[in-house]
Order: sequence, then C-alpha cells, then structure tokens
Amino acid sequence: MSLKLPLIFIPGLFGSLGSEVIPHTGKWHFGPSRYTGVRFIKEMEKQGYILNKNFFIMFYNWRQSTKDVAELALAPLIYKVLKLNGCTKVNLLCHGTGGLIGRYYIQSDLFTPSIKHLILVGTPNAGFVAPFNYLSGGNFPYPFAGEPDFISLNLTLFLKIISTSEFPALSEFLPSKSYGDYLIYSRGQDFFSIPYQSMQLQNTFLDDLNTSSNLLQERVSKVILVGGRSCNTVDTLQVFPACSLDKWSDGKVIDCTSTLEGDSCTPLKSVLACPGEEYLFNVDYGELLLQAANLLPALI
Repeated sequence: MSLKLPLIFIPGLFGSLGSEVIPHTGKWHFGPSRYTGVRFIKEMEKQGYILNKNFFIMFYNWRQSTKDVAELALAPLIYKVLKLNGCTKVNLLCHGTGGLIGRYYIQSDLFTPSIKHLILVGTPNAGFVAPFNYLSGGNFPYPFAGEPDFISLNLTLFLKIISTSEFPALSEFLPSKSYGDYLIYSRGQDFFSIPYQSMQLQNTFLDDLNTSSNLLQERVSKVILVGGRSCNTVDTLQVFPACSLDKWSDGKVIDCTSTLEGDSCTPLKSVLACPGEEYLFNVDYGELLLQAANLLPALI
C-alpha cells in the first residue's frame, strides 16, 4: 500500500480530448491544456506520485452532463483506485469545471464515504459569463473585450465543430443565482441590472448544487478553494433589451465590464461561492493549477 493517499485529478473544460469527445482526435490527452497538463504531471512526480498507481487523471467527455460524467466516469474510477491501492479514501484535485464534477459526486446520491480532501482550483462554483452568448445567440462572446481568455477561445474553436445542442453541459456553466445579476442595460445616462430571477437563461444545475453546498463540509474532511486574481476577467455583460423569444431573449450583448479579481476565466467571487479554506494567488487560470500542485504537500 502506498504511503501517499491516492489522488485523482479531474481536468477542467477542454482539458480532456480524444475521439470520444471529437471524432478522430485519438486516445485521451490534455488537448489545448497540454502545456499546463504536462507541467502538472512533472510536479506531481517530483512529490512522489506515480501515474496510474497513486495518481490518476480522469479524462472525460465534457460534452456530457456533469451528472453523467460523475456517474459514468468518476464513480467507477474511485472504486478502481480504492481497490488497486487497498485503501478507503482518495483525494480529489479538480481544475476549473472539473470541480463541478467532484462537487456533484459528493453532494449527490452517488456519494460513498471515499473522499478525504476536495481541492477546487479555479472552479466556477457560481458559473461564468462566457457561455451566455453561445446559448443566447450563438456568437463569439464579447469580441470587443480584447484578447479572449482560454475558455472563450476554445469555445469558439470547438463550437465550429459541434453545435450547442451537442454540448448539453454548456448550460451548467452559466452564471447562477449566487453569481449575482450579470446583465446590465442603459437608459439614458443610467445603468440598471436585469434580475437573475427574471431571465430566461438560468442555471438550475448550479442553483440546486449551491443550495446543498453544506453537504461538502459534512461529507469530506476538508474543502480547499484555490483562486486566482490580478488577471483581467469578464464579470458582467451590457445588453440591448430582449430581441425575441428564440434568440437573445435576455438581451443582445454589446459590451462587457471586467474585474481584476479573477484568473482571466472565472471571477474570484464565483470560485469562492462555496464554503472552504481559501488560498489566493496572483496568477491566471493555467498557472493556478501549478500553484495548487506546489501547495499540495501543505494542504494534504
């Protein structure tokens, strides 16, 4: 039996790629996240972790719903890791939206008392705004915002290959009620927000998940939130009034506002939208994973 408790790593959105996700892309690999993923593996090996012995990467089809991934990929992997290592607990380290898979497993009926520590790195626990444009109007989000972030850029690329109807999980990443009102419109010189509860596009998945977030503290020994700041991160969207019931029903995006309280992909307020120990770094979304890896010995 390994001296280190086994650790399962769940990559974030677009951190898994293979023919199961996009045809003819081969065996599982990190895809657009390769640079960060390879560096992460090397750091884990420095700490004494051995891939596929006490350190496992859960590649998955991010087009599927979070529930399906948790049930069909994470639950069987946890069982396999426990059996292979002859232990009763594992640690989960989750990057970005991968953390929502870990959270769903722990907070749902799938849960068995097999998780010791849950480490959420840049996880959008209250969602993020990038999916809004695609689900509302199918366009590239806020092209006027300058250089697109990692998530927005890859959304644009992959949605040229697949349609939003083939990506049901996308709606689970929208801002939720706990994110706060994020659509702004102007009337003369004054600005007003559109109340979340009046919007057509709502994130019922995260709304439900955040309602039961107390289960995280009850079911695992420690929840750790690792967040990034000092990076330009889109926070709110300015819209025209609703255009139709079918398209741009909550308003068409014409501008955006950003905050430096984020990792370039997700505002810090979303990362910290569930209870846990907080560790903050002045780095972007990719580098945040490396910071978490360096911090790991002190965390667990």
